[in-house]
Amino acid sequence: MINQSWNIYLGLIIRLGFIMYAEIQDKFFNLKYTDIDYSVYTDGARYVVEGGTPYDRHTYRYTPILAYMMIPNLYYEAFGKILFSFIDMGSCLIMKQFVDNSQSKFFLNLWIFNPLTIQVSTRGNADTIVVFLIYLMLYLLKKSQITYAAIVYGFVVHFKIYPIIYALPLYFYIDSSSNKIFGYIFSKDRIKFSLISGGLFIALLIIFHFIYPDRFLYETYIYHLIRKDNRHNFSPYFYFIYLSYSSITKVQSILTFIPQLLIVVTAGIKYYKDLPFAFLIQTFGFVVFNKVQTAQYFVWWMALLPITLCNSKLSKKQIIILLFIWLICEIQWNVGAYLLEIRGYDAFTLIFIQCIIFFLSNIYFMDQIIKNHQLSVFENLKLKGQ
Repeated sequence: MINQSWNIYLGLIIRLGFIMYAEIQDKFFNLKYTDIDYSVYTDGARYVVEGGTPYDRHTYRYTPILAYMMIPNLYYEAFGKILFSFIDMGSCLIMKQFVDNSQSKFFLNLWIFNPLTIQVSTRGNADTIVVFLIYLMLYLLKKSQITYAAIVYGFVVHFKIYPIIYALPLYFYIDSSSNKIFGYIFSKDRIKFSLISGGLFIALLIIFHFIYPDRFLYETYIYHLIRKDNRHNFSPYFYFIYLSYSSITKVQSILTFIPQLLIVVTAGIKYYKDLPFAFLIQTFGFVVFNKVQTAQYFVWWMALLPITLCNSKLSKKQIIILLFIWLICEIQWNVGAYLLEIRGYDAFTLIFIQCIIFFLSNIYFMDQIIKNHQLSVFENLKLKGQ
């Protein structure tokens, strides 16, 4: 059997090859390979170097740290893509520590050679950094490095706000071996993890609010709470947003968060001992019921499949069929998006129907994952070499 490390090296080579190909497509074709977000990162870095703020670039809605990281793009345009690809494979190196049988290695390969995940890093999307940090945090927790895990968690929530949904299962997981959750609700390690992670998040928030007082809070965090997309949005809410874009009330916006909140809280409490599985169901539910849903959001939950599907009663064949059904439903959505966004046809009703089909396929996928999962205790999982 081929050593798993060689698959990771091959995955890196494939990604570097796609980055080289991107140079050709971007130069000679109207349809660009590079993600528009990558241009936003680079422009943000340019404004920083020129003495401005990354938020001087319209639609820059990320932490300033990302703009700082992309400064080398000004001298070599593909730097960020290469960095994201190395980080992506760094995630796989950590994933490899959690997998130790042919089934779980198979699922790791599904991540390494998955066309969607390959495109995320090679088109220049920074979500690979978030995936890496989440896996690093899980690894540190397994090593009982509470302080370092808390630092990573505080930073990843600053970098991308959505991992804040993991706070509940994380808190309950720490010191959960006592089997008395509420009796030890204020245990030493739980308080330490909360203070360090929360303290770092708040410290970074204060620092960047001081540096960029007019834009940082709104663009980095608040915007994502009130965001309304009536283009390139996989969510069933897309059609409602399109029909009432300028008249959506605050109450309506808040109501859309209720399904997400219920799933996040329920999964966090029910599955906290099986921590990666809790993360998976929380993330899946959060993405599926979000009022804005773009392609890179899928990476958030797909990244957690390699270390959770190894505890599934589903066979490799059954999982591949599930993924294939999901992919077909995702592709059919793109037909309507092409007609609307490229050809300019009035295809909003068609896209709404396709959104419903895709939504139902996601619900079915999540249902099958939950029903066939064999709960385990993350604390008892043995890392390689242990």
